[in-house]
Amino acid sequence: MIQAVSVNSGRLPEGFEELEPWLERWSAPTSHERWINRAATPYPDIVKFYDAMFARAEEATVYLEKLPLDDMPEPAQNLFRLLLSMCHAAIAVEMHQAPTIRHAQPVHALKIATGFQPHG
Repeated sequence: MIQAVSVNSGRLPEGFEELEPWLERWSAPTSHERWINRAATPYPDIVKFYDAMFARAEEATVYLEKLPLDDMPEPAQNLFRLLLSMCHAAIAVEMHQAPTIRHAQPVHALKIATGFQPHG
C-alpha cells in the first residue's frame, strides 16, 4: 500500500515548502550560530542556499511583515531564521566569495551573546 506524503510538513508556511531542505543547517536561533554555520559550510553549499533564498526573499518578507515579530508561529519563525541566515550567506557570496574572511583568524573572535530579540 502506498501512503500519501504530505506536501507541507508544517515546518514552513504553506507555499515555502521547497525551502525545507535548508532548515537543518540554516534555521539557527541566534546570530552567532548563523555565523558559525556559514563559516563551517563549504562555499558551493552557501551559494546554493543563497540562490534558493534570494529567489524567495521578497515574497517571504512580504509574508512575514504581516505577523508580529515577537509572536510568530513556529513555521514563520523558521522562515524568518532562513532569511536572517541568507543575510549571513550574502556576506560570503557578495563580498568574500568564501565562507569566511580571507587572511582573518579562522575562529570567530567575537561571540554575540544576544542580538535583536526574539530572534537573537
